[in-house]
Amino acid sequence: MKLLTAIQKAIPENKAFDSAHLKLLYSNLQPETREEVIYRRNGKSVDKIIEFDIQTNSKIKTTHYDYFNDKKIRSIDEYDRLTGKKLKTINYVLYKSIDEFDPETGKKLRTINFNVKDENKISSIQEYDQETGKIVTISIYKRDGRTVSIIKKIDPVTEKVTSWVNNTNTNFKPATPSKPSMFTRSYDNIKVMDNRTKEDIAQLIDNLYTNNLKFENI
Repeated sequence: MKLLTAIQKAIPENKAFDSAHLKLLYSNLQPETREEVIYRRNGKSVDKIIEFDIQTNSKIKTTHYDYFNDKKIRSIDEYDRLTGKKLKTINYVLYKSIDEFDPETGKKLRTINFNVKDENKISSIQEYDQETGKIVTISIYKRDGRTVSIIKKIDPVTEKVTSWVNNTNTNFKPATPSKPSMFTRSYDNIKVMDNRTKEDIAQLIDNLYTNNLKFENI
């Protein structure tokens, strides 16, 4: 209440500034959050800073810092102000990306990946299957970071691409390798040698070995 007292002394007597008005003014100046700083084992570098809502005491934000440089942000977790459940995680490792979560189940809904050189431009978006947690859709963006170039659909069980759509809205499906006909065999066209021919070849081979002849002398 020191701040309220200081304001009362600074403002001259005026009916427009009664105690009720000052209390309202003071209440607007009160902080809405409080911070808790977590240090690493060395007791010097900051590991993370957790912010809480003063009214609900729910965690609303956690800022994680780089292990080698506690001035550099590694990631930020944002939570629902009322329930304290995680809503999103903003990652800054290598490039910026945002993971969005279902506040009820806590499962990841999608990941937005941004351009390495310009974090305001989207490079791709991954959407997840809520049962398996695996990627089911990948949207790839053009260089402008706003226009979708390709949308890929993935089977969450086999993890194989089932279809994709390009920016002309033409639907494509992966080519299915043709199956060999059950009536066609690779050896069906081979002609069977008759018995007389077999006997002639066998006799020729016997004569060659009997006379110690070499094939190159024939």
